[in-house]
Amino acid sequence: MKKAIYYRLIALTLISISIYGLIAATVTTIRTQSQTENWLTTITLSTAELYHYNSDINLLSQVTGGHRVTIIAPNGDVIADSSVNYLTMANRADREEVRYATNDEVFTLIRRSYTLGQQFIYATIVTNDGHILRLAYDYPGFLYNLFLQLPAMALATATALILSVFLANMFTNTVVNPLEIVKKALLNRDYKQLREYCSPYHDVAEIMQEIERLLQQISKSRQSLQFEQEKVNHILSNMAEGFILVDNEEKILLCNQSVKTFFNVQTDVVGRDLQQLINDKNINVAVEKAFHKEQSSMFEMWLREELVLNVYISPTGKNAGKNRNLGATILLVDVTNEKQLEKQKREFFSNASHELKTPITSILGFSEMINQNIVKTEDEKVSIMRRIETEARRMTELINNVLMISNLEAKISTATQYTDFNLNEVLKEAINSISPLKDNKTIHFEVNSVDVPVHANKQQLYEICVNLIENAVKYNKPNGNVTIELKAKNHYAVLKVKDTGIGIPSEYQSRVFERFFRVDYGRNKKVGGSGLGLSIVKHIVNLYNGDISLKSKKDIGTTIQISLPIVRYSK
Repeated sequence: MKKAIYYRLIALTLISISIYGLIAATVTTIRTQSQTENWLTTITLSTAELYHYNSDINLLSQVTGGHRVTIIAPNGDVIADSSVNYLTMANRADREEVRYATNDEVFTLIRRSYTLGQQFIYATIVTNDGHILRLAYDYPGFLYNLFLQLPAMALATATALILSVFLANMFTNTVVNPLEIVKKALLNRDYKQLREYCSPYHDVAEIMQEIERLLQQISKSRQSLQFEQEKVNHILSNMAEGFILVDNEEKILLCNQSVKTFFNVQTDVVGRDLQQLINDKNINVAVEKAFHKEQSSMFEMWLREELVLNVYISPTGKNAGKNRNLGATILLVDVTNEKQLEKQKREFFSNASHELKTPITSILGFSEMINQNIVKTEDEKVSIMRRIETEARRMTELINNVLMISNLEAKISTATQYTDFNLNEVLKEAINSISPLKDNKTIHFEVNSVDVPVHANKQQLYEICVNLIENAVKYNKPNGNVTIELKAKNHYAVLKVKDTGIGIPSEYQSRVFERFFRVDYGRNKKVGGSGLGLSIVKHIVNLYNGDISLKSKKDIGTTIQISLPIVRYSK
């Protein structure tokens, strides 16, 4: 660096002196030419005045100092010339200085003489008798006059070079030494050296102190920036949403782990083209809109059947003085669960409407039969009224079940309805309520239960017991068995209901806890039910942070076990 500054200072000095000398010589030459033209104008006017009294061409030439004088007629013919035999000279009407000559002022022109083959400054004026008086001053040209000044320029350049070598060395040391100290301080991270440096120049010393202060700030800013970068990286790496930052050439600048998970990518994608990661037409169009039109976009993307993403693309802003955006951000939000919930809601309302339509249709039909006196006997009327009552109870039960599921999904608190009771007694009540159904199908019960004190909502646990036992009876075979176990284990109340029924095909086992879901394959179509029982059971178990498991084989039977935390009686 020291040598570079040294040589460049010398080169700068030489260039500066050369440019200065060239400019000075040019200005001098121009001034000389201007002065010559002014002098020639004055001489021309004096000669024209003398010509009025004496037209001797030799006398006129002597007056001008021996320069060439020519008298030209208005038609361009040469009448007299002090340097050439005018009889041999051609007509001068086409010469520019002749054509533009006037009697008001002197016209000057620099050109090469066609007769003598030399360059002259011509000055012309129209005399009182109408003739044209022309003076020619020998003028070798601008470059010739400039060349005459080269020796002086060379001498000045050589002198300046000698001085610049000495001065450049002194200046280089003065400038480079502080920089070398700064370099050492940066390498050693010892900023005190800058504070302790004593420069012969007060300004340099102040600069060193300012550099030391700035370096301290840079060090603190770098630490702060590193901390902020770590925070950003931590946030991005722990975001469930996918985040991509691309530049205006669609190169990936930033990409978090969620994006790689969405697209099953294991390698680093930073620096690669966006299309190599996501080759999607909608994303490509939206990114182009962000770049060229500063438009944000939002749309839905089905990446796979089990993965739905909401895509948000926005421009990052324009660069100063340019019309193109710096880049764009792409946010990918997993909305698969929301889509599934929307689908479940649609299915829920569709199924609920269907389930309610059947009893309502029956009630309306029976009511019309009575109103139109189609039913004649009292026995028929009693039978129809009982069927209306049955359908109304069925509709009421369905509505109550729907309301219960809605409350459970909304997590409406029932803590104020919690009481202390024995779960074994609730289980027995549930078994007794199912007895008529059990007896109709000659189902055999085996109950192994112990007293389990809990603190909970009694009605909710009753619903669990009834639904599990009712399903075990409904979907059992004639003369089948139902085994019921209740015990306390590791502070949990464990209820297991096992049947020897028709079982659940493996492809439907993951859906049996969905609302209104009923398996038709392999089941007796005469078996009723709304399809809400196991959904209610699962929601109640989740409310208590419990566990539920299902094991089933077709034509062998089903076992469902639930575990609920036990809250013992308060003392």
